[in-house]
Parts: sequence; structure tokens; C-alpha cells
Amino acid sequence: MDAPVLPMPAPLCLVTNKDGVLALNPAALAVLQEVAQPMVVVAIAGPYRTGKSFLMNRLAQKRTGFPLGPTVQAETKGIWMWCLQHPRQPGVTLVLLDTEGLGDPKKGDSHNDAWIFTLALLLSSTLVYNSIDTIDQKALDHLELVTQLSELIRVRDRDKDGNNSVEREDEAEDCEFVGYFPSFVWVVRDFTLELRVGERPISEDEYLEQVLELKHGHGRKVQNYNRTRLCLRNYFPTRKCFMLPPPLGTEECGRMEELPEAALAPRFLQRAAQFCNYVLSSTRLKTLPDGRALTGRALCMLLQSYVEAINSGHLPCLEGAAAVMMANENAAAVAAALEAYTRGMRGLSLPTEPAQLSAAHGEHLHEALIVFQRRSFRDRDQEHQWRLMEQISTEYSHLQEENDEASRQHCKALLAELAQALHTSLARGAYTQPGGYRAYEAERQRLLEGYRQAEGKGPKAEEVLNEFLAERRAEAEAVLKADNALSEAEKQLEDQKQQAQLLEQRQKAMAERERQLEALLEDERNSYAQNLQALEAKMQAEAESAQRELERAMEAKLREQRELLQRGFREQAALMEQELAALRRESNNNSKQELAASILDAVRAACDLVSMVKVSKLAKLRGTAAKATARR
Repeated sequence: MDAPVLPMPAPLCLVTNKDGVLALNPAALAVLQEVAQPMVVVAIAGPYRTGKSFLMNRLAQKRTGFPLGPTVQAETKGIWMWCLQHPRQPGVTLVLLDTEGLGDPKKGDSHNDAWIFTLALLLSSTLVYNSIDTIDQKALDHLELVTQLSELIRVRDRDKDGNNSVEREDEAEDCEFVGYFPSFVWVVRDFTLELRVGERPISEDEYLEQVLELKHGHGRKVQNYNRTRLCLRNYFPTRKCFMLPPPLGTEECGRMEELPEAALAPRFLQRAAQFCNYVLSSTRLKTLPDGRALTGRALCMLLQSYVEAINSGHLPCLEGAAAVMMANENAAAVAAALEAYTRGMRGLSLPTEPAQLSAAHGEHLHEALIVFQRRSFRDRDQEHQWRLMEQISTEYSHLQEENDEASRQHCKALLAELAQALHTSLARGAYTQPGGYRAYEAERQRLLEGYRQAEGKGPKAEEVLNEFLAERRAEAEAVLKADNALSEAEKQLEDQKQQAQLLEQRQKAMAERERQLEALLEDERNSYAQNLQALEAKMQAEAESAQRELERAMEAKLREQRELLQRGFREQAALMEQELAALRRESNNNSKQELAASILDAVRAACDLVSMVKVSKLAKLRGTAAKATARR
């Protein structure tokens, strides 16, 4: 189970913005990296001194937290973060991001505004835009930086994407950006107008859509008028609007957090509560375009890639940053899964019986695969999962070798202890007198019975006993020859019995080794069967998640296209049809038939690998065993 979010009593500055240079706060990054749960990330942006921080504190269900100030000086600089347990979704972390206000005259750099806005947009799953009074041209002018997004970020690395990359990137701006961009909520503060068109009342959402209506025509003025509106419609097909009336008297407007709830206007509190209810209930998890939920660690890596690119003068590349993040996370997933397997297996007390070792291997392999699947990201070629399986196989081989050696040492020590009486009698010369061989053989049989009855000998029990008897062959022959009470015929018969006993023990040792080889191969089969099952489940879940995200994007685009057609914007609708065609192609590429084929290919490759492993290991181990037996 994912660990809950660490207690965070107050927000921390995540991204500092000093003299136009963005930097990351290590303390805030450390907190975010510890968030192992999926996250809902809500960011707020808008003109400075418009009450953004107050709304974020309400989402946190706190009276204070993000700084509010009573003067015209902007309080928030950079991006501030507050990680909290989501109040409505168990096992989910709510991450609130409060950004510095747009248009602060003390900054004097609108380009810096654009980067702060872009980071808030890329990090969030819901972006709240907060403005004052009404949605007019002035309010839209503040959002003109939306039109710069295609110049500030790229979906792909054009240097690695071939000759047609520029054309494809331009096509991707409206289509593929949707997969990375959040849903959009516009909050208008201190709204006092009546929501009505003629005699007909309209909703807040209808008001927003009317403001975003496009004008017909092709002139410069029409293009300038439509530019921001068209970008908002294309980049944020999921839009919502809330109008909040003034909260209280002008003289008290700057210190709302210091006043009791009763001092705030009831209508304001009602609308603020409706806003919070909508955001907390409808905001989706922060995901990659294929629907995979991000953790704090993954989001940190994306943020670091974005800020590094911005500070170096390059444009953040969305796919490139995601690829780096996924490679790092997959490597970390392999390490975490291997550590879980090793920790479980190293808890065994050696020597242990092969069946117990095999059962523990199956159990902890299953645990390791679960750890890997939970933490890994889009391991497309299963490169990291196969790497994990190889490392687990190597670790299991090492454990088997350690178990073999522990068994060997234990069995030798046991035989040495049981043979003490035999050694004492030999040293006394008790077996050099007539009838000594019968006494020697009786003592040796007691030794063998004691050895066979002992438990916990491990996998080398028969092999070590075979070596023990072979080493004492000359000793037994000497005792037999020295016994004058036996005739030559009796001595020959006893010698034949010894040879038969040695042969029988050698066969037992070979049979033991053969059983262990078969068990080892069965372990390999079971391991790869578990791996294939995990692969199939993972690929199925990823394909279904990606398909849901594509269908969501297509549904939003279709809704936007229908509206454009209804209002007579056929040219824009035709352009959107190109985007829809690209989404349909991607949807077809993720079809169930293709998924089944890719899974079948993975299964066949794995089966071929298992077959090769079986043949090579069996031949190698049997050859080693045959050589060892021949030497003895």
C-alpha cells in the first residue's frame, strides 16, 4: 500500500523566481519526491492581487496557509506548493500550486510571466485562472500568453524526429497538447453583472462560451480577436466558469483570512464552496497522455527537466522530459523490485531444502513483479522487466550456490561428528584384531543411519555422503584385509558388498542431482510464466488507459467541432477534423487486435527464451555432474 503523504503544515516555495531566473527549492522537492501516491494537482494563475491564494486556502480547507496580503504588493513569488491528503479520494494526494501574479509591474518582464504560467499548466491536472470583475477584452489580454504556448514548448524533439518534424509539430500543437494540458476553470472575482442575454438568463458556463465565441472573417483585426479565444478553445476543450460576488466591504477586502466566516457575504461563501466542491470532485489525477498516473517522484523529474531547459535557453520538450522520467523511474522500479525479492529471500536460513527454496522464490518473485508494475512507466519493449527477471535469476542462482555450499559444509560437519566414534576405535586399534571388520561395519552402519535420520541437510546430502564413502574406501579395505577371522571367500564377498554400496550411493547422488535439475527448470518455467502473466496484465491495462485518454480527447474535440459547425466556422471545423483524424489513427494503432498481437509476440519471445534457457542449463549442469561423477 502506498504511504500517506507526509505532514506538511504549511506551503513551501517550489520554484523561485529571482531576477528572471527560475530555480528549484531542494526542501520542497524532497517533500514532493516522498509522495508515492497518485496525485491531483491544482494550480492557480491570474493577475496579481486578485485573491488567488485565498481560493487555494479554501481548497486546502484551511483559513491560512498560502500568504495573503492587504496591500497592492504581490505576496506570492514563483510557485508555492502544498501537499495534503485529498479530502475526498482515499489514497490520493492533493497538490496545490499557487503562482505569482501575472502583470506585476515590479517584474517588468512579461516573458517571465509566460514561463511561470507554462510551468503551472504543465504540472497541473486542473488549471484555475483567477481574474477580477468580468471577462472582457482586458481579461483576455492577460491570457494572451496562451497563444505563445506553441512557441514555448514542444511535444517532440525536432532534431530527432526526421525531416517532416516541423510540419508534424505544428499539427500536434492543437491535437497532442491536449494530452498534456489540464482541464481549465475560470474564476471571476467580484462579479456584479446580471447573467442574462436579453430576457433569457444564462449560466456561467454559457457566459464563458459567449465570451470565447469566434468572429467570422479573415482580416487582421478578426485574427487578433480570435487568436486567444481559438487557443483557449483548442487547448482546453474541458472548460468551467465560476462567478464569485464581492466577499465584503472594500475597506476589509485585504484581510479576509483574519475575519470570521460570519463576516463574509453568504453568497460569496456559497459560490466559493461550489467552486471547491467542483474542483475537489471533478479534477482527475495527474497523468501522462496515455493515462498513467504520476507520483511525486515522477513529477519532480519532469519539473527538473522543464526548468533546466528554460534556464538553458531551450524549449521544454514534453516527450523528451517524459522519456527521461520514465527511464529513470523504470530503472528505480527494477532496483526496488530486486531489493524486495532479495530482502525476502535473504531471510531464509541456509541450508534449506530445495522445495522450500523454490517456494520462497515463487512467492518473492510475485512480490517483486507487483513492486515493479506499480512503479514502472510504459516499459514499451519490456526492456526493464526482462532486466529485472535476469537479475532475479542471477540472484536466485547465487542463493542456490550459497545453499549448496551451506548444505555441503553442514553435511560434512555432521558426518565428522558422527564419525568420531569410528575414528576413536580406529586410533585404538580396535578393528585390527580378528572380527574387527564386523565391528567396523556395524559402527559404519550406525553412522549412516544417524546421518540419514538427521534433518535439514539441504540439497547436497547424498552427494556429500557419496564423497564420504568414497574417501573411506581404502580404510574399509585395510580393515577387511587385516581381519584374519574371515576367509578369502568371505573377504571377497564383503568387498563386493562395499562396491555395490558405493555404486548405489553414487546413483542416489546422481538421482538427487537430476531431481534438482528438473526442479530448477520448473522454477524457470514458473518464473517466466509469472513474468508473462504480469506483462500481459500490464500491457492490457496500459492499452486500455491510453484508449480511454484518446476517447476523452476525441470526445472533447468532437464537441468543439460540432459547436464550430453550428456557428458557421467551417474552416476551423475542417482544421479540427485533421486533428480528429490524427487521434483516430492513434486510436487504431492502440486497437485490441494490435494489443493481442504484441502480447502474442512477447509470449513467443519469452517461450523461445525459456526453451533456450532449459536446454543450455540442463546440458551444462548435467555435463558438470557427469564429469564430477567420473572423477570419483
